[in-house]
Formats: sequence, C-alpha cells, structure tokens
Amino acid sequence: MNKHLMKRTLTVSIIFGVLFFFLNYFSESDSSVLPLILKSVMVIFVFGILYYTLFSIVNSPERKYKFGITIPIALLIAIIISALFSAIKVGIIIGLIIGVIAGYVWEFLVKNQNGGDK
Repeated sequence: MNKHLMKRTLTVSIIFGVLFFFLNYFSESDSSVLPLILKSVMVIFVFGILYYTLFSIVNSPERKYKFGITIPIALLIAIIISALFSAIKVGIIIGLIIGVIAGYVWEFLVKNQNGGDK
C-alpha cells in the first residue's frame, strides 16, 4: 500500500506541477521562466506532501467516514469566518488543520469510550 501510494503521489504531483506551469506560462503576457519553474517545483512538493498525508490518514472506511465529515465542515466554517476578514487562503489552511485535529479527537473519543479495545 505504501509503495503504491508513493508512486501515485509522485505521478499526480508531477502532472499537477506541469499543468500549473503551463497554465501560468500561457496566461501571463510577460512570463519569466525561472521563477515560474521554481514555483512549479514548490507546487509539486507541497501538493505531494498534502496528497500523501491525506491518503495516509484515510486508510480505512471508518477513518474515511470520520475525516470525510470533519474536514469539510471545518473548511466551510473557516472559509466563511475568514471571508469576513478577507483572508480566504488563511481560512482554508486553518480549516484543514482544524478538520484533521477534529477527526483525530473523534477517533480518540471513540477509542476511549469503547475502553480502548479497538
């Protein structure tokens, strides 16, 4: 599973980075290639880390259910609140972090409620 996930992460990240490069290259009138290449490499790296982390978290149907509920709700609330302050990007990051933390708290509470036998 881990080897397959790593291959899929690399493939999707590289495709995403190449698309990012071409979309930005053709959308700018005065495009400098070197800064755009550096941004694309950064996008590949960040997207790869996020992709691998997310799919490592949701490795069971129970976890998919828990994180599938907590992450979208936290993202929605954080985006709405951050829109009031004109900081949508910050809201997305904070919402994602809060959603992951809420999923782990839910998992911790269920584990302790059952006596930790799961």
